[in-house]
Amino acid sequence: MRLLNAAILSFCIGPLSGYAATKAESIDAELKRLFPANLPGAAVLVVKDGVTVLNKGYGLANVELNVPIQPDNVFYAASVGKQFTAAAIMKLVEDGKLDLQTPVRQYFPTAPASWNGITVEHLLHHTSGVANIFTDAGFRQHAFEDHTPQQMLDQAIAMPLLAPPGKAFAYSSVNYTLLAMIIEQLSGEKYDAYLARQFFVPLGMTHTYFIQNAGLIKGLVTPYERGPQLAVRWHSSLLLGGGSYASTNADLARWTTALQGGKVLKPVSLKAMDTAVTLPDGKRVPYGYGIRPHTLAGQPYLRSSGDIQGFHAEVVYMPQSKVLVSMLSNSEDTPKFGLLPAARHIAIMAAGMPLHAVTPQKLPDSVLQQRAGVYQHGDERYAFHVKDGRLLVEYPAGAKAKWEPLLALSPTEFYYEANSDFRIRFATSADGRQTSQWYEMDPLDNDTDPVFDKQ
Repeated sequence: MRLLNAAILSFCIGPLSGYAATKAESIDAELKRLFPANLPGAAVLVVKDGVTVLNKGYGLANVELNVPIQPDNVFYAASVGKQFTAAAIMKLVEDGKLDLQTPVRQYFPTAPASWNGITVEHLLHHTSGVANIFTDAGFRQHAFEDHTPQQMLDQAIAMPLLAPPGKAFAYSSVNYTLLAMIIEQLSGEKYDAYLARQFFVPLGMTHTYFIQNAGLIKGLVTPYERGPQLAVRWHSSLLLGGGSYASTNADLARWTTALQGGKVLKPVSLKAMDTAVTLPDGKRVPYGYGIRPHTLAGQPYLRSSGDIQGFHAEVVYMPQSKVLVSMLSNSEDTPKFGLLPAARHIAIMAAGMPLHAVTPQKLPDSVLQQRAGVYQHGDERYAFHVKDGRLLVEYPAGAKAKWEPLLALSPTEFYYEANSDFRIRFATSADGRQTSQWYEMDPLDNDTDPVFDKQ
């Protein structure tokens, strides 16, 4: 056990080189820009080549008391915990207690005939067709009440399937609640007890807490909604299997290092977790078993994200560059464009990949006015207007959202002042239509945004 923990914890004890120290300073400066000191913020851990580059807190753990976030503070990890559930399922497979192709009605005999084609693997991939129970208005009215797993199953049964099993991807946390119920049936243990015995205790994850029965958690930060104002959270029983745990960056790094290093599962099981699902129509969906496999600049990029009222989490692992980034936040306001682009940007910096320099230009109002107006694609509408020599954007148009300032790189290319990697390009199509298109400088999986037409 000591040898295993020493191997897992080795990322925390290596000395920083001069280059790493300079890199840490650059990353620290970027994080200070993203997370103002007087608002709720985040704890951030960055590891490169097994060495901790940065481990700091930014912003406030409690606004009312002006308490700063510490690097070892505890946050709800939300759906990052889905990979714990998925790994537990794969452990049962390895032990010969489960086949992923088993129909789930074998475990839930009250399920309707429409569930006949749903397998355990469909639950892992969110391709079961089972609806997201939290979209039901009647169910949400009782979201602050304690629910048993059976009650959540009953709610899922009461809602029609979104698609035939295996045909489409529809993210629904109740899939993982059902997986937690299967774990209990096959292991003969409570869900949290099984995960603790199999994973958390052997890995030394002493600051990972099962929220439902943890009671008061020492070091837990206060969650905030926009404003900031105190977040109002649904009952923790609704998180079973899909987001049951609170944790620290250090524990999530222990888990990621152990899992991706082959210390938790056999290679075939880990490969299944890290492999994106391909639908029958050939479409690749970047979701494996509780993990989101992507590519970034041709490199594997494994991420796991979690979002719940007042808490957000993003864990990134780049095996080729040997980079791990873990961000845990208690804010709905910062960073302005969410944890995903922030974590990606920090991972790029840690990996030593080239950054995209920007030199803003001052353009005359006559040029800026050519870009002003409403642009539409389907039901999405953006609006641009000119104020005080700047082009501003509102999304969605007409919703009285905050107008965000843009900076110009050229008469046709602009970027967000708060995120220079997120840009917009204006163009004129071959048939004379004026268009706009948002794009990321470092897209995951070479994703491209739709083209919007000026109205």
